[in-house]
Amino acid sequence: MTWVTQEAEVIAEQSLGQVQVKACASQGCGSCSLAGGCGQGVLSRWLLNRSPKLVISTETSLQPGDRVLLGVNAAQLNRAAILQFLLPLFTLLAAALLAEYLGVTSGLLLFFIALIGLASGLFLARKLAATSQLELIKQLTPFPSTKAKNNLELTHVE
Repeated sequence: MTWVTQEAEVIAEQSLGQVQVKACASQGCGSCSLAGGCGQGVLSRWLLNRSPKLVISTETSLQPGDRVLLGVNAAQLNRAAILQFLLPLFTLLAAALLAEYLGVTSGLLLFFIALIGLASGLFLARKLAATSQLELIKQLTPFPSTKAKNNLELTHVE
């Protein structure tokens, strides 16, 4: 099973068996001499300032400040990406093709029908993602990183 991972820091202990985590800054960006003007560095700093805080269930005893490695199953992440990007595109194309099939000849009307198809695809993708988002968050699996402050053993907790 392939995992997509991100290092995170434990912010607070929510309740017994749950901790709140926030993604850590990338070690690569910001360390070179071009970090101030590099587009990748600017983008990563902007995105990391907006990183979400997640509540993760774990059996491992973690304290605020501990670093963990969060993992998501790559297959589930790919399915979520397909849902978010391809579904709106397909609904846009389907609406435009349906309008063409029905004989709509006005370019402006065809544009608005395609736009309605795109909007409905975005709305549908958002609704489907809202139901699967909790499932995806539950799949995040914390296990202590090799860089953890308290040098915990690297184990996989499900």
